[in-house]
Amino acid sequence: HLLRDRHELTAQHPDNSDVQQWAKDVKAVYARAVAYPGPDPSVPPAKQEAARRKHQHAFEQELWQLCAPSAHTSSPLHTLCERVERFLPELFVFVALPGVPSDNNLAERSVRPLVIARKISGGTRSPEGSETRMGLFSLFGTWAAQGLNPFLQCLAVLSQHQSLPQM
Repeated sequence: HLLRDRHELTAQHPDNSDVQQWAKDVKAVYARAVAYPGPDPSVPPAKQEAARRKHQHAFEQELWQLCAPSAHTSSPLHTLCERVERFLPELFVFVALPGVPSDNNLAERSVRPLVIARKISGGTRSPEGSETRMGLFSLFGTWAAQGLNPFLQCLAVLSQHQSLPQM
């Protein structure tokens, strides 16, 4: 979302050279983080992990150096810079953990059917209905991700003799 919002900000301020340069610099930091090849595979695993975390921290610091001057100001950059400040530890997790993707496209695609269904149906008519819908979506999504049959899982949950947890 940060990169998309960065792009929208440059479109809103095409004549602001500070915004344009900041956007290029942020994209460059992200591109270098995505391109990070990882540590030497011949190094012991503990040292590989330490090297990955060191690089993650370096990318975080580089991004924060771009954002710190504009956070908590009236600059057009302040909203995005304050978001960076709030979520900085989460932005470069993919550098430290090789299996984590550098984008959230999979997560976005996984909730898309729920969003579409909500828009088509007009949503639920109560907070409890929304909470139930989210809980069920989470259960069915988890079962699907685990390769389990949702019908059999529902039968198993419903046939248990203990009380069900509140959603």
